[in-house]
Amino acid sequence: MPYAVIDTETTGFSPAKGDRMLEIAVVRLDDAGEVLDTWETLLDPGCSVGATHVHGITAADVVGAPVFREVAAHVTGLLAGHVVVGHNVDFDLRFLTAELAAASVPLTLGGKLCTQRLAADYLPGPKRTLAVCCEQAGIVNDHAHSALGDTLATAELFAFYLRHHGGSPPWAAAVARAAHALPGTDLFAALTAPPLPRTHTRTRTRTRTHSPAR
Repeated sequence: MPYAVIDTETTGFSPAKGDRMLEIAVVRLDDAGEVLDTWETLLDPGCSVGATHVHGITAADVVGAPVFREVAAHVTGLLAGHVVVGHNVDFDLRFLTAELAAASVPLTLGGKLCTQRLAADYLPGPKRTLAVCCEQAGIVNDHAHSALGDTLATAELFAFYLRHHGGSPPWAAAVARAAHALPGTDLFAALTAPPLPRTHTRTRTRTRTHSPAR
């Protein structure tokens, strides 16, 4: 399982200024870009949810949601041994790194790929938002600006790149390094592993505006 696609919804643009993660999704792919599993949850940020008109999340939506530290270990487990893929992936990784640091949970990244940066090699035109890239690749994203919706769309976009590349992709070495970094199976740890963390997901779909930053 070489790839883990991620997306987050956040209260703002800068964790350094106190903005927090509101929602996270992880979609893991095989080496051909086929979806193997998905995971998502809303998060209680402990502060204002920010621009509801962009991400569609209200304060009521996060009532009862876990705080990030409750899911931190599970998130790092999902990413372990994978190359992390995202659209403007550094944005998501800044928030993820800040949330993990606050939870005192370490993360060793196996590598990262940005579908926004890779777009120049596979798609025409100068605009590189997720909406534009998906339109050019023939991908429909019915749930834009939800973490799982954008993660699945990014996963489809990345699979499009894989199909149109031909042969071994230029990032094959990063995939091999990530897989090599995956810890060996510990039977005792597997048998005594904690239960999956509780999650909290959206209960309805809203119309959202498109954010130019993503």
